[in-house]
Amino acid sequence: MRPPCEVVVRRILPILRALVARELMERHGWRQRRIAEALGVTQPAVSTYLSLLEKGEVELEGLEEMAARIAEGLASGSLTLSDSVMEICSLCINLKSGGPLCSMHKREIPLLREEGCDICLRLFTAERERIEERDRVLKEMRRAIEMIERCPEFTRIMPEVRVNLVRALPGARSIYDVAGIPGRIVEVRGRAKAFMEPEFGSSRHMAGVLLAAMEIDSSVRAAINIKYDEAIHQALKQIGLTIGCFERGELPWRGEPPAAVGVKLVAERLRHLPDVVVDKGGYGIEPVSYLFGSTAIEVAEKAIQVAEEVSKAEVTGRTPS
Repeated sequence: MRPPCEVVVRRILPILRALVARELMERHGWRQRRIAEALGVTQPAVSTYLSLLEKGEVELEGLEEMAARIAEGLASGSLTLSDSVMEICSLCINLKSGGPLCSMHKREIPLLREEGCDICLRLFTAERERIEERDRVLKEMRRAIEMIERCPEFTRIMPEVRVNLVRALPGARSIYDVAGIPGRIVEVRGRAKAFMEPEFGSSRHMAGVLLAAMEIDSSVRAAINIKYDEAIHQALKQIGLTIGCFERGELPWRGEPPAAVGVKLVAERLRHLPDVVVDKGGYGIEPVSYLFGSTAIEVAEKAIQVAEEVSKAEVTGRTPS
């Protein structure tokens, strides 16, 4: 099992790094230590890369031009690290998809040529739509997180276990099809804050809750957990959300996480999935509300509405009704 990525790591990346290092030294006067910091490698590694250029010609056309662009961008400060990664990955995809790297790979493993291998071409074509969907989900998650972080009242509805927001891909089957927030949303100086970017597979618990809800209602794609108490219960009713509750003691044993089982139990009882499923908790288990919706933006808006309603009730000294 020798994928083309092995050829890239072994024969392409070292030469590209060497070319970038040479450009930075010869055209921009950088020393090896500074180059090492910019490339994210050690200074001895830079010296090793440069020695590769003394051994022969560059195997692939276009590498020298790319190295010059990257070096110029690094020297001027106009090229971010993510920009350079995108350039390299874009080149790699093109080289592997029926390009010279494909031929190089087949020369090293002749059986692939005999089999008429076109794996990379088929893979990138088939996965393009799914990759674009994953990108859309992550962008949507970031917008929802920004909304939550801008809400000054949001900490009022944050449980002790902290908040997580999850969004699933269409047809999601596992936690790796569900994006969440590593480390969750926490309270910092009286405001909600997410310290890490959303990523797929980062919340086993909330992903399980959302996947259970999706089995019941195919329109559901997102969920968020917030605190549960009487004030929040009244706020949920005030803004018109339907509510279903379960007690831990009534859950049947199904070999699944209790919250996911509770969601299914509530749906069976009501014959539909409500907007909110409440886990009333138990000994040592904090009560929590799970809000569902079709997008991360929608569930963030619902949670913000609840926070604002609870805060308004506290300010006016009344109980939401």
